[in-house]
Amino acid sequence: MPESEKAIKYLGDAGYDFFNCDNGTYDAWYWAHPPQYMPDNCNLADVEHIKKFTDKPVACAGRMDPVKAAEEIAAGRLDAVAIARQNLVDPDWIIKIQEGREDEIKPCIRCHNGCFNFAKYKGTANIQGLEDSLHLGRCALTPPTMQHNRYKIVPTKNPKKVAIIGAGIGGVEAGLVLLQRGHKPVVFEKTDRIGGLFLTASAMSFKENDKALIKWYENEVKKAGLDIRFNTEINDLGILRGYDEIIVATGAVPRKMLIPGFEKCLTFTQLLREKYPVGDKVVFFGGGQSACEAAYEMVLQGKHPVIVEYAKDLVPAQNVCLSNASFLRDVLEYHKVPTYLEHTIREIKDKTVVIASKDGKNVFEVEYDNIVNGIGFVPAPVGGKGKNIHRVGDCVTIGNLRTAIWRAWDVCMKI
Repeated sequence: MPESEKAIKYLGDAGYDFFNCDNGTYDAWYWAHPPQYMPDNCNLADVEHIKKFTDKPVACAGRMDPVKAAEEIAAGRLDAVAIARQNLVDPDWIIKIQEGREDEIKPCIRCHNGCFNFAKYKGTANIQGLEDSLHLGRCALTPPTMQHNRYKIVPTKNPKKVAIIGAGIGGVEAGLVLLQRGHKPVVFEKTDRIGGLFLTASAMSFKENDKALIKWYENEVKKAGLDIRFNTEINDLGILRGYDEIIVATGAVPRKMLIPGFEKCLTFTQLLREKYPVGDKVVFFGGGQSACEAAYEMVLQGKHPVIVEYAKDLVPAQNVCLSNASFLRDVLEYHKVPTYLEHTIREIKDKTVVIASKDGKNVFEVEYDNIVNGIGFVPAPVGGKGKNIHRVGDCVTIGNLRTAIWRAWDVCMKI
């Protein structure tokens, strides 16, 4: 009998009444806390193997799909499942399943930005702020989770007419919160659908939960009767006379660099949503989370990405959980993606990029079919500031869904 099976039998004989099982170590945290890049039920086969060697109840954790879980339990291959994060984003999800309201379940996107946001990269300890590190178990998508005294819906005694510029996630969240409080929000969106830059972020093949979240927002908007004026661009806040308050949620635009040939770079939207034909060898100028996710998507498509990052590690940022960041680092290394850390791009020629080390001692050229701007974004607010003008989301500072949603609540609770 293999040692692992002997250990299971020993624990059972020793009086352990229940096995709650998953995989992972601190070096491979993504097994125990699977991000969106991991498949559903990623630990199921291993846990069902464990059940063969004990008569104690066995539960499986790790991105468990409720339908698959019910099938395995009914077949006797599993006794229970352990699901945590979905309870944080939508505590009524079980009731919604029982009542046949599955389309109303707000999906967990496995971002870890509120529930388990320990962050680090090469040469650092935990770089997440102490306030975050001391308060786990919250939710990026549902601010009242574990923060009900800070974030709560309080009906207004003074209903106001509020204009919201932009129907990204921050703008839509603001509209829904204001409606719940009794205000009269109107959202102006320059395109024909909600989502903003999150539509680009959700376009990758492994972002099925992100796509489900957009669908959830579309359903909530319809159910709540939120007034959204599509194909209506607002560039001058002065035309919004008659509104008591204005919320600007116009997001961000890609950052630019003053180097020769930079205009040849594609944006993430062109690469991921517009499906620009990029060829085989795609160079990513920058190695943050968005660039690494897009590079992984290129790998899954059979292409050959190259990453150039000025820092000493990929995803060198706060607010990206180690589970998510370490998966990206490991999977790109596993697929042998050429990664030039502590390097930058000096020039983009027609068929090659000029890459230089941080100290300038190593300069060389790499061929490419296309190059993608992955150096980040800059806020793009519309209009100036004023007593009744508020900003939410990336048009304040660049963040993620947590900052967009929590900022929307911060503003809307004060109106």
